[in-house]
Amino acid sequence: MAKPRRESPRIGIEALCWELVEGRETSGLAVDLSSLGLRIERPYVGGPTRREVPLQLEIPGIDEVMWAKGDACFDVLVPHAGPAGGALGLIRRTGYRLVAAARDLRMIKEFVVETDRAERRALANVSLAALGATLCA
Repeated sequence: MAKPRRESPRIGIEALCWELVEGRETSGLAVDLSSLGLRIERPYVGGPTRREVPLQLEIPGIDEVMWAKGDACFDVLVPHAGPAGGALGLIRRTGYRLVAAARDLRMIKEFVVETDRAERRALANVSLAALGATLCA
């Protein structure tokens, strides 16, 4: 039997996220989330990649800010025209593995699993409706 690639579903989100670097909050946008990690995008302003960073994450639909420690897995620069690319025209994408935050990790996992389940259910309903329309035509 083939081993699944991921241990946890990954969902696309648009959530505010702050990295706490040298006593300052740096804001970004979390665009991918799983119970094990997240990917953040923000304008590149320079500076090194921090290996461990405290994170605050505002998850849509939940009236609570989640706290976690992130361990950087990857950090890449992507050219991007327009305001999102900042003054240098670059977006910094950083992937973090969530390594500490027991209570909040449990809530993140529940949110990810339930959102993934709802998205799969909606996709299945759309597929069934399209199949039904094809058979009736």
